[in-house]
Amino acid sequence: MIIQCKQCATKFRFKDELMAGDGVWVRCSRCGHEFYEINPKPGTFVPPAKEPPAREKPEPAAAPKYLTPADVITPPMLEKPAAAPPPAAVPKLIAPEDVPTAPDAAKPAPEEEETEDEEEMERPRASFWTPGRLVAYSILVFLVVGSVYFWLNPGITRDVLNFVSPGTGDRVLGPAPKASPVTTAGGINFTEVKERFTKSTASGDLLVISGLAVNEYEYPVGRIKLRGKILDNTGKLLGEVETFAGNILNEEEMNRLSDKEILAELQKPEGSDMPNTGIRSRASIPFMIVFMNPPKEVDEFIIELSGVERAPAASN
Repeated sequence: MIIQCKQCATKFRFKDELMAGDGVWVRCSRCGHEFYEINPKPGTFVPPAKEPPAREKPEPAAAPKYLTPADVITPPMLEKPAAAPPPAAVPKLIAPEDVPTAPDAAKPAPEEEETEDEEEMERPRASFWTPGRLVAYSILVFLVVGSVYFWLNPGITRDVLNFVSPGTGDRVLGPAPKASPVTTAGGINFTEVKERFTKSTASGDLLVISGLAVNEYEYPVGRIKLRGKILDNTGKLLGEVETFAGNILNEEEMNRLSDKEILAELQKPEGSDMPNTGIRSRASIPFMIVFMNPPKEVDEFIIELSGVERAPAASN
C-alpha cells in the first residue's frame, strides 16, 4: 500500500502486513514528522501461516508504540506520485543540508564591534599629564638641568664626585690645580682663594681664580694689581695673567663675553664692581683672575702682587 507524509507530502511504499488494527504510528524518514496512518481495511489482516504464533505477540512494554519508516521500509521507498505536486511545493522537499543557514545574519559580530566603538567614543579620554608622567618628566628635567650645570662647572663636578666616591672626580676630570702658599708681598695678603673650571659659549674653557686682597699696611692703598701664574707638575710656567682688584664677572658675563672682553673687564685700574682706591688698613677687596682655555697639564697656580699705590692721607 502507499502512504503519504502529512507534513511534506512524501509518498512511501508500505507493507500491508505491517498495518495492524485501526492504524499505526509512523515517522517520515525525510522530514521526521510523526503521524497516525489509519488502516483502510481494519480487521482484515491475517498473519502469514509461516510465522509461528509467538511472532504475532506484541513487543514488550518497553518497545515504542509506533513504527518509524526506517523500521518498516527498505530504500528506495520514495516514489513519484501519479500527479506531481505543483512547482510551488518543491521547496518543502529540500533537504535540511541544502537549506542556506544565513550565517552572516546569525553572527552579531559587526553589531557588537559597532557597539564597542560607540562605547570607546563615549568613554572620556584620560589626561596626558598623569601623576606618573609628571614625576617622570620632572626627574628628566632635573637631570638635564643638573647635567648642564655640572658640565659648565667642572670644579664643582670634581668635588661632588670625590665626595660620593673618593678619587672618582680626579680620575674622571683630572686632579685640581694645587694652590701654592699665597705670597705675602708689600703688606698685601690674599685669603679665601678658590679655583674652579667653567665653560663659556663665547670663550671656551675657563680657569677662574678668585679671593680677597687684604691691606696689611698701616695706611690706605689703591690700584692693587695682581699676577696669576699656572704651572705643570714640574714647575714649568704654562701661562700668566694680570688683573686689577675690584673687578668681578658673574656667570652670565663670562658665558657671553669673548676672551678679549673678559680681560678688558678685569683690567680696569679703578675697579668696576668695588672701588680699587682708598682701601683702608686691614680692609679687603675682592679680585678675580681668569685663564682662557688652560692646558690640561695645569697642576698648580700662584698669585703674586704685581703693583699697589699708596692712597692720599685724606682718604684714610
